[in-house]
Amino acid sequence: MQGNTRILRSGALLACFMLCCVAVARAQLADAEAIRAYLEGLDAGAEPVVSGRRLERPEVLSQVYRSRDHAPVWLPEAPLEEAVPGLLAAIDESASHGFVPARYHRADIEQLWAAQPTDLPRRLALELLLTDAFLTQALHRSRGVVAPPDLDENWRLPPTELDAAALLQVAAREGHSVHPVLQSLWPTSADYALLLKRRAEILSMEAAESVSVSPGPLLRPGDSGERVLQLKRRLLGPGDYTPEYDAGLRREVIAFQLAAGLDADGVVGANTLEVLNASRVSWIDRIDANLERWRWLPREMPETYLRVNIAAYTLRAFEQGEPTLSMNVIVGKPYRRTPVFAETLKYMVLNPYWNVPFSIATRDKLPLLQADAVAEAEKGFEVRPPAKDVFVPVDAIDWTPVTRRSFNYLLRQKPGPENALGNIKFMMPNPYAVSLHDTPSRELFARQERSFSSGCIRLEQPLELARWLLSREAHPQAERIEALMLARETLTINLKRPVPTYLVYLTAFATDTGEIAFRRDIYSRDAVLVEALRASAAKSAEATALDNNGTVSAS
Repeated sequence: MQGNTRILRSGALLACFMLCCVAVARAQLADAEAIRAYLEGLDAGAEPVVSGRRLERPEVLSQVYRSRDHAPVWLPEAPLEEAVPGLLAAIDESASHGFVPARYHRADIEQLWAAQPTDLPRRLALELLLTDAFLTQALHRSRGVVAPPDLDENWRLPPTELDAAALLQVAAREGHSVHPVLQSLWPTSADYALLLKRRAEILSMEAAESVSVSPGPLLRPGDSGERVLQLKRRLLGPGDYTPEYDAGLRREVIAFQLAAGLDADGVVGANTLEVLNASRVSWIDRIDANLERWRWLPREMPETYLRVNIAAYTLRAFEQGEPTLSMNVIVGKPYRRTPVFAETLKYMVLNPYWNVPFSIATRDKLPLLQADAVAEAEKGFEVRPPAKDVFVPVDAIDWTPVTRRSFNYLLRQKPGPENALGNIKFMMPNPYAVSLHDTPSRELFARQERSFSSGCIRLEQPLELARWLLSREAHPQAERIEALMLARETLTINLKRPVPTYLVYLTAFATDTGEIAFRRDIYSRDAVLVEALRASAAKSAEATALDNNGTVSAS
């Protein structure tokens, strides 16, 4: 009897198990059919909305499911069922990088997941929202939330490529937790980590009210009045002060200007006031803008490279990821901005000719030639007339009738002490005609803000850069570089090991001591980027709510 009972019980359990398997299989088939029908609707022109929530990446989402024959990824019995909490945790953690969790359907997913819905519409909503959240997080982490070309025509770096659909497929196939997969997509630079650290520190600060300095005329030593009192309270904190701009206040202003990378003259003008009055929120905005710029930069950096930070007026050389050379630079004027791009520094030219770009020749030089061609000839300028093969001094030409439209000359400056390129230029062939070079205007390096060029990068220590480049490849000219420059003969030296060079724009960045420094936004790029980040989040993070039946709908 007991044996028969055991057999009957085993049979019943087996039958129950088989019925459960059949039920699960039917549910999976129904889910797949619902996904297929939804995608066909998208193909027919339907809006990419599921239960009131707009999908961010419908095209990539379609790739995922079509490669899986529309099988679910996240629902019960699907390969990533256990990975949902990890995805929610990753979305939460992304807020510390400036992301807005609502953009990744955070609340909707949590509520649907907690309910474990059995009806098809909510199962479909949960599945698609999870996939869209993963894909959007992956793409935003790897290449940025907004597209650089949409904001700044001078940002010319190509975006990082990521096949987010393939990444999710690999995770599903191998049953990976998605949390470490997503974590691996953040920039790995130490600078990025230090920006995150500083962001957290600022957020943890007391949001105390701070005195702002009212707009008005320049504040100088010897001035007095209410704005001087505001300045003292802003720099020194609460207290009773005299309303005079005295020597002690001047020292505080100069110290502040030096720390902020401003011209340290003790005079509070518009530039100093802009930085001085920045609030706790504005610092977070600026950090978020620069975190986004890091997400635009290439993930894999070579062992040896040069990096020019346009906003910080600095060049740094890196070997094995560590800075080995640093110097100040001069960059493009606000109306002749130095572009952001990457190229390879391939050769240098000692005692170079300066072939004047057409735009500079017609805008800047033509009026000077018409005013005093003799003076320009004394500076070494010469010109090749149309249909001629030789250059002549610029004072041999009558410039009076020449206009910008009729200008048909090749203008150049001979090597010499007044040559605009100085004694050496470093060439990284690019479509923007930007190079690194020496300059005869050495006095400009005494300024804290150095946007004086027509787009090229002027170097404070060009000889040191030449030695660094040649020494790392044991070039035979490494020890003779200074003598070769003094010889005043034009000489091209090709590098056997060309060096990748990155021109970037970071207004908040890590210093050599690991501190975060902020610089004034000379090209007015931060405000545009901050506004784009806010608009992008607001557009896709419309509020949603669950109705009485638990269905996600737009509120």
